[in-house]
Amino acid sequence: MYDLVIIGAGPGGYVCAIVAAQLGAKVCIVEKDGLGGTCTQRGCIPTKYLHSLGEIMRRANSAKRYGIEGNFSVNYDVLKSKMFSTVSKLASGIKLLLENNDVELINGEAKIISQNKIGVNDKILETKNIVIATGSHPICIPSYEFGDKIVSTDSIFDLEHLPKSVLIVGGGYSGCEFASILNAFECKVWLVEVQERLMPKQPVDIGKTIEKYMKLDGISILTNSRVEKITKGEVMVNGKSIDPEKILVCTGREPNLNPDELDKIDIKFDNKGIIVNEKMQTNIENVYAIGDITGKYELAHVASKQGEVAAQNIMRKDTVMDYSVVPFCVFTYPEVAFVGRLEGKSGEISLAANAKANCLTETKGFVKVFEENGICIGAIIVGLHAGELISEPALAIRMRLSMDDVLETIHAHPTLPEAFVDAIRDAKGSPIHTPVKTKTLE
Repeated sequence: MYDLVIIGAGPGGYVCAIVAAQLGAKVCIVEKDGLGGTCTQRGCIPTKYLHSLGEIMRRANSAKRYGIEGNFSVNYDVLKSKMFSTVSKLASGIKLLLENNDVELINGEAKIISQNKIGVNDKILETKNIVIATGSHPICIPSYEFGDKIVSTDSIFDLEHLPKSVLIVGGGYSGCEFASILNAFECKVWLVEVQERLMPKQPVDIGKTIEKYMKLDGISILTNSRVEKITKGEVMVNGKSIDPEKILVCTGREPNLNPDELDKIDIKFDNKGIIVNEKMQTNIENVYAIGDITGKYELAHVASKQGEVAAQNIMRKDTVMDYSVVPFCVFTYPEVAFVGRLEGKSGEISLAANAKANCLTETKGFVKVFEENGICIGAIIVGLHAGELISEPALAIRMRLSMDDVLETIHAHPTLPEAFVDAIRDAKGSPIHTPVKTKTLE
């Protein structure tokens, strides 16, 4: 008898397994497609690997203006091999961590038989608790299916060569990232978004900034636009014909639900996913759900935290999930990251005023902070390494640090995090590296 069986070894599942094991549980985890789930196998890791190489491409293309001469070319076979080698290395690392924590790993497809029994590979696993962490899958445009011409954010990594042109449908996180990465590898890119701006669910600043820099990079942005028809040779957008080599659909994902299994033990779910409480419990006390399957956030770091919370509650630690401070990162060029409440009184500094950004010859972007009653409540960072830089604002917001707490902390020079300090100074009306000004986000 296991203390818990986890279905799915993605960033939520394997973290849940390790935390529970460290708390003394007997744990089994079942995975059918590869350790690390979508994040490691077909999402975060391969895209960020390509993003890093795209950054090299961009720097190489601009090197001549800084006095560095040379020629280079891309061997996509080698690039793709190295990308999957990185995926394999990280998946092997997860396996090692599970073994190190005495977590039993079973390769196969799990079936929920009852709230205490899981079937896998003709075996029955008996358990006190079940954690469902089965993730999600990409969805296609209505009336069309993924295939040779229309690819998903999963299947694009199976292409034998980089397409010369790609039309991307959907201007959210994935669409913007793939548009930037493919453009960096010299693909012709059209990005189609049905709403009036990119990143439509986020503050105006974010979508407009991404669009501005994408246009400067030569990406064709088609907002207020809709794919009307797809034929073998062309795509009709707003009555005009476009003939891309591939169509990449980035219009969202659906949870990997098995309604029959869930109905069998009366687990409640809706079109977003399995319904859970703040302890990550379903309506069945000993059945938990974490990650994309819950329909909360399609973010690996949120899934991991949900996994921790589920494990702690299973082991009677009485923990709740807190979504109040969730950092978001969009790996475009430049990167975009934001966290907290993006409203109210703010301060802002351009990265052109940051010494390290100038040394790196990457001055595109800005840091904006938001405050309420002297407390840091939110931040937007656009610029090189924004994904790394957002952690300090996230910690400040989580700990309810005052603006003065940050100002009184000496930051190393020259570094990019100094821009966070300068933005706070601007919010307080006492900037050092920029003229005095304060702004309110509409």
